[in-house]
Amino acid sequence: MTLPTGVSRIGLAIVILFTLAAIFAPALTHLLGQNPYDPVVPAGVIPPTPPGPSHPLGTDSLGRDLLARLLYGARISLSVGVMAEGVALLLGLLIGGAAGLYGGRVDEILMRLADIFFSLPAPLVALAVIAALPDPSTLPGLRHLPEPSLVVVFLVLGLIGWAGIARLVRGQILVLRELDYTAAARALGAGDGRLLMRHLLPNALAPVLATATLGVAGNILAEAWLSFLGVGAHPPLPSWGIMITEGQNYLTTHPWLCIYPGLALLLSVLGLNLFGDGLREGLDPRLQVARQ
Repeated sequence: MTLPTGVSRIGLAIVILFTLAAIFAPALTHLLGQNPYDPVVPAGVIPPTPPGPSHPLGTDSLGRDLLARLLYGARISLSVGVMAEGVALLLGLLIGGAAGLYGGRVDEILMRLADIFFSLPAPLVALAVIAALPDPSTLPGLRHLPEPSLVVVFLVLGLIGWAGIARLVRGQILVLRELDYTAAARALGAGDGRLLMRHLLPNALAPVLATATLGVAGNILAEAWLSFLGVGAHPPLPSWGIMITEGQNYLTTHPWLCIYPGLALLLSVLGLNLFGDGLREGLDPRLQVARQ
């Protein structure tokens, strides 16, 4: 599989850049001598301060280095996006695979359930569910985790985002189960579980991976939106949504407080979308033939 030339490779480069920034955020901030949580503005100086030699992107309203917070914000956005899509992918593969393999009443029930989830306004449902939950740090199963609020966000986004993947997997399985190698596996004694896990799902993954890449971008946007409204990541976590919320009161006087996290959000989602489109074209033989 090769990515088509052009914008999809630009998307891949953007994804790699943000991934490296997220992975090496502690080392990069240590190299810069900054901390995303501690104020760095000298006594007598009223934050926020504009970009300068000591702080290339300036400081926020509490005097914290904006570049350090952006780097750590990449860790939050990418981790929530990937983990939420991992939950959706797991549910979508299992439910869509079962619906396509068994057909009949099982298919009917599972697909009607998927239709219900698919018709829900996912951002509003996520907002309502997360807002209705008690403080995550007080929940028995979450209180000992490093960031309970982020765990709740990616679990909710994953649990309501599986329907599209399930429908896609179901369509792939309906085609694959009629092929000769499926009949051969049945003849050799493969049970339903082995047939699904070893023979059908691996061959149905190509379009699913491209869809999952686009889903990560959607989850990043959803996390930023929820944090902007105050029900996602909790301060002082450097979520890009929180940073935009904290900077909106300074939009006319210190616009960089909103511009930089907004640009980071824009570029990361754009890169994932471009890469996802290229991945879909690279994995789909029909699209490859159409380009030739």
